[in-house]
Amino acid sequence: MSLSSRESELAQLREALAQLNSEFFLTIAERRSITVKIQGFKEEKGRYSHYDPEREKDVFGMLQTQLKNCSIKELLAFSLIMEDHAMAMAPGSYPTWSLHTHLSEPKKELYEMINPLMLKISRPDFFARLSLSQEFSFLKDF
Repeated sequence: MSLSSRESELAQLREALAQLNSEFFLTIAERRSITVKIQGFKEEKGRYSHYDPEREKDVFGMLQTQLKNCSIKELLAFSLIMEDHAMAMAPGSYPTWSLHTHLSEPKKELYEMINPLMLKISRPDFFARLSLSQEFSFLKDF
């Protein structure tokens, strides 16, 4: 492959990546907008009132193949986006996994900041390492 064709291919790949980056942020904005609309239907107030483990189990089950193909950092990024969007209208209405609120003895590992149900479906070995607090211990048998 000549130098000019390599440079041309590199430029095309960079352009494709730039397009994907742009689409990624548009998708995040659209996701946030939809999440806010969904939250408008929820009338409950209070601690974790917007947390629906049954729904999350279903969502993560449908995404199981994609989630299993993600790195821990990619799972964390998705989990953080979900956490942020879930609390957009009602702070405190959804668990802050990223702050280890679900753990009794955090070890400060990246995987501990990921939604535990997402982790259970995508990385059961990491889920088994979590020291879940009494409040979230039901997730072990969920």
